[in-house]
Amino acid sequence: MKSVNTLKASAGIWGRRSEANETAAATLLDQRRVASNGDSTGQESGAGWNGGSALKVVSRPPSRRPAGTNIDLKLLTVINELHKTRSVSHAAENLQVSQSTISMSLARLRRHFHDPLFVRTSTGMEPTPHALEVLTLLSTAEGLIQSALEHHVIFDPATSDRVFNVCSTDIAQLTLLPALMRRLREVAPFVQVNLLNVSDSIPQLLESGEVDLAVGYIAPMGAGFYQQRLFRDRFVCAVRPGHPRIKSDLTLEMFERETHLTVATSGTGHSVVERTLEAKKIRRKIGLCVPSFLGVAPILTSTDFLAVLPEQLGRFFASTSKIRLMPLPFAIAPYFILQHWHERYNHDPANIWFRSLIAELFME
Repeated sequence: MKSVNTLKASAGIWGRRSEANETAAATLLDQRRVASNGDSTGQESGAGWNGGSALKVVSRPPSRRPAGTNIDLKLLTVINELHKTRSVSHAAENLQVSQSTISMSLARLRRHFHDPLFVRTSTGMEPTPHALEVLTLLSTAEGLIQSALEHHVIFDPATSDRVFNVCSTDIAQLTLLPALMRRLREVAPFVQVNLLNVSDSIPQLLESGEVDLAVGYIAPMGAGFYQQRLFRDRFVCAVRPGHPRIKSDLTLEMFERETHLTVATSGTGHSVVERTLEAKKIRRKIGLCVPSFLGVAPILTSTDFLAVLPEQLGRFFASTSKIRLMPLPFAIAPYFILQHWHERYNHDPANIWFRSLIAELFME
């Protein structure tokens, strides 16, 4: 018990000395303020100092940062270890530091919390009520941090009701979506797909997460974006079987002479057609321009128009309508359909699963 009384006495002396020092410092500060500002009548002190004017000192309160910014969070491990071991030496051994490091860390913590935190008793270093409250809060925080570090996002397609937003063309509605929805019904019955039109804002939509994937003939979007090639497509010419002038073969002269149906939409590779016609100086007489492929088949079956279509779409029309496909009378480069996503979601389990499913269905 002697050591305890000695510690208490030392703590009392330390406390009185601290109070005395604080009082002396406050008195000195007041004296300096009086000396610098003069008395209540406005007289300035020190007027005779070297025969010059008084030096006026303006005191400013010290800037204070939030308490949390003045402490090394590693110090909090000292509280936990002292609570476990009740011993400075054992805490130092477990933390692989010196006893003086533990003592200095505890001193800093005491100044921060304005509390002794641990006091020496006959059974060891015991926590104060303040320390117990801090330990409770630290335990909760430790649990939250541990949960965050161990947290892994899990995507279960069998139970998920996730809505996937996909930018693609109306061609996808006819050629890709039926197969995709059949597969989703088998492996992810609650997952939904929302198809959006291709637009110039695709990069921003992918980056923000408003769109999960963009599928089509879309130019590379630069740094921060991933792309995966799905399949190659080419262009063919589509006509109705009973066309009065187009029989077995389609010549370049026939192509230029006939009237054409064109589709003005992005993401379908039709820019390749326009560039090729311009480069080869091939004329095309346009009779009708529509904004979508969805109504092309009925128009072709009821008119003598010619239409340049992606072969995949042409095959779909030929299988459901009276449409005949013919090779184009000039060479034109094939193009590739890709799926695009942003690097923010490259490791997202849901995004990985969805783009893997699309690749599995359509990648050649």
